[in-house]
Amino acid sequence: MRYPITLEGFEGQTIEIQTAGLWSGPKLLVNGQPAAKRAKRGQVILTNNSGQEVVATWQPRFLGLDVPALVVNEKIIEVTKPLPWYAWLWSGLPIVLLVTGGILGVIIGIAAFTVNAGIFRSSRTTPVKFLLTTLVSLLAGAVYLVLAMLASTALGQV
Repeated sequence: MRYPITLEGFEGQTIEIQTAGLWSGPKLLVNGQPAAKRAKRGQVILTNNSGQEVVATWQPRFLGLDVPALVVNEKIIEVTKPLPWYAWLWSGLPIVLLVTGGILGVIIGIAAFTVNAGIFRSSRTTPVKFLLTTLVSLLAGAVYLVLAMLASTALGQV
């Protein structure tokens, strides 16, 4: 998902934050291209309209799971409103698979959690968000059970 942001001194430039995939961190895009990374982890370099280089630093939110804030010129840019606690709790229902399902549970649980968090970030109504995330969680459990049974059968353990 991409979130456009407005920065003082960067008028006329399209600056967006592209949220992380399952295995990668967020990216800062300037006019559709990734911003130059700095040697220090979590920092990128932006060039403002006067040609000056400016350091931007990621500020993680909710254990690194939420869309991070961006610090530019000591000013914190809130990209999105943080998800409420109940959205994290409900989105995290598939995380039970992490505890009980081995590597297969980890993969399916994290994928379902990511989809659920994205649904809660969408512009749908709250009841629809809860309905969709419930369906995703149930589907994740069903997919896990089917794949676990197939793997167990393939390994001759049934």
